[in-house]
Amino acid sequence: MSEISDAKKYKMTVDLKVNEAVATVKVDGIINSENASLLQDKLNEVLASDANILELDFFDCRGISSTGIGKILLFYKDFIGRGGEIEVVRSSNTVYELFSMLKINQLFTVNLG
Repeated sequence: MSEISDAKKYKMTVDLKVNEAVATVKVDGIINSENASLLQDKLNEVLASDANILELDFFDCRGISSTGIGKILLFYKDFIGRGGEIEVVRSSNTVYELFSMLKINQLFTVNLG
């Protein structure tokens, strides 16, 4: 029984929508070392697209590990380097507090809720 609840606890989905210049990435679950590559794959799709604005929706994201933070920061460097803009349009309290503590909110706008 604990295996099932552990699997559910660490399940994460990442949805990507690209509408011309705007890409939206919605994360549901916890970003950790086991699944951060899924987030990276979606962010790479954004880099390969014509989008120059990325809207991140972390409202249903319950946490981000250091691996996940690293993926986001590497993407930030590449995306901003080509003239892109990033905004967290919605975040959970947990993600908002984490981004504030790490001062990621000084790199791009992070909106609560």
